[in-house]
Amino acid sequence: MQNWIQQPNNSLLMLGDFNASYYTFPYEVDPELEIIIKGQFPYARYMSFTLAGQLDNVIVTASDKALIPDPGSTNPFLPGANWNADNRNYTIKIRSTAPPQGSEHFVPEAGNNVFYAGTLKDGTQNSFGLIGLRIYVPSIGYDKTGGVGLPKITYCTAKKDYKNTNINRFINTTDPYNPLNPTSVNDKEVIIKRCCCETVGQDCDIAWNRIGIIATRLLQPDLNTIYMISEQIQRDSCELLFIRWKAPKFPDTYHNTGLIGNEDMRYWSISFVSRVGLLGLYTISDFQAVIDKNGYVNLVISFGAPRPSFVTAENEFNWIDASNLPLIPLYLMYRNNQVSQNFSYTAKNIPEGQIVPPEVMGKYYPCGKYVNPRYFNSCCYDDTDRHSKNKCHY
Repeated sequence: MQNWIQQPNNSLLMLGDFNASYYTFPYEVDPELEIIIKGQFPYARYMSFTLAGQLDNVIVTASDKALIPDPGSTNPFLPGANWNADNRNYTIKIRSTAPPQGSEHFVPEAGNNVFYAGTLKDGTQNSFGLIGLRIYVPSIGYDKTGGVGLPKITYCTAKKDYKNTNINRFINTTDPYNPLNPTSVNDKEVIIKRCCCETVGQDCDIAWNRIGIIATRLLQPDLNTIYMISEQIQRDSCELLFIRWKAPKFPDTYHNTGLIGNEDMRYWSISFVSRVGLLGLYTISDFQAVIDKNGYVNLVISFGAPRPSFVTAENEFNWIDASNLPLIPLYLMYRNNQVSQNFSYTAKNIPEGQIVPPEVMGKYYPCGKYVNPRYFNSCCYDDTDRHSKNKCHY
């Protein structure tokens, strides 16, 4: 038996989100041994296993919906599946060999989902690595494992001359969603009650990039997630950072409602992170955010400036006082997890490390503007009055 090692949310290994739990265990490539993992699908938003090789190179990620359950069990992460199914078992095997010719490093099969750890993604020999387990947003009433405990890990003698006879049964694990009512950026919207909101989305003050190639190779990202990172945030006690964007549709698994199939993505969140190591410092995610009647998130961030009286949850605003975060350069990370094939408003096609143009994401682009606190009391704000040396004008 082997035990899982819990990783903190601000671990250097996992690009942590504060609404997720992270676990790893190390392995060595040994043709004489086979690692068997037996677990249950959790009552949670998302689960995945990541196989990383030497030097932390990520080889492959298998998400919850890609795992074929044991015979007689149900995978509740498929659209329309029974979310509360009693039998929800799966089995994973990790083999110290290269994948069969023409196969990927992960091959799903009922009761026999296989990772091949003998080679890295580029085909070079692998000697050791880590298995990472992620569990996002346990449903209300369940613990951080989603109410099913951690999977059991067992080492067994490997079968000699093993051949995968089921390669031709390799299933297409791409997103099966077929949205019943896809969102369009051209949808007619209700007029926003405060005109100050209407100006955000134009002439954004902060730029976003796809996360760089070093992070995607060394920090064990989930390969089913699109990561965007902002430029450095200005920490000005005289101003607020107002970020507004259209909220992608997500499943309400937090309240124990299963996946329907018309979701834009499985999960999204914005986290404060450090420059070095992209350590997570704070997260606000989809189920925590107030979403206004037009489907937008209105996020106001303070670094010491007072909270305007109008900026309340009742008025459809989200407020974060970031003045108590560590006094280091701060960045924001926006993650989109398991995006539907029918949802195109992401940075998916932007090369790693490149700037994400706002027009690529349209209204779903998190557009940030630095504003004076009284901006929310009057839309006739004079931008020239933002500063007067060391004095704040409210």
